Amino acid sequence: MGDMPPPIPVVVCGKAEIVGKPVIEGLKPEYEVILFCLGSDPTAAEVPWILKGQAPPVQSSYIGTGQYATPPAAIIMGAAWDAEDVAKVKAAVHSGAAAARTKPPLILRNDTSVPAPPPPGPGYASQLIRRMRACLARVVRGDEVEGPEQGVVWY
Repeated sequence: MGDMPPPIPVVVCGKAEIVGKPVIEGLKPEYEVILFCLGSDPTAAEVPWILKGQAPPVQSSYIGTGQYATPPAAIIMGAAWDAEDVAKVKAAVHSGAAAARTKPPLILRNDTSVPAPPPPGPGYASQLIRRMRACLARVVRGDEVEGPEQGVVWY
């Protein structure tokens, strides 16, 4: 039996740790949530630091692993994020990636047109995990992934 490849580092952004914790667990072992952020302002402030391989001086949450040596492959946003939030984070990601001389991570946004149980109710996190995993698997395979916004993939 061969060794499993190392997990792919990702950032998950949500409104509440009560949803974030099961999402983090549900993405394992293939994906490692290195940072969990609460809100677009904290995400825009924290992600540029981790793109440089450094811990943010202030974090909105500490439920991620804090392993910042490898930049995240994706920034995954939950259902509470609107277009303005996404644009703010996207600008910070691209600016941070340019400053760190690294490729910007893929940005994934929840497609709120897909019916889902209300957060944080039963089934909400498991539905998110299923959709996140399906989208990330397409990216890992090299499939073409697109969304209605340039540079943002909806899952």
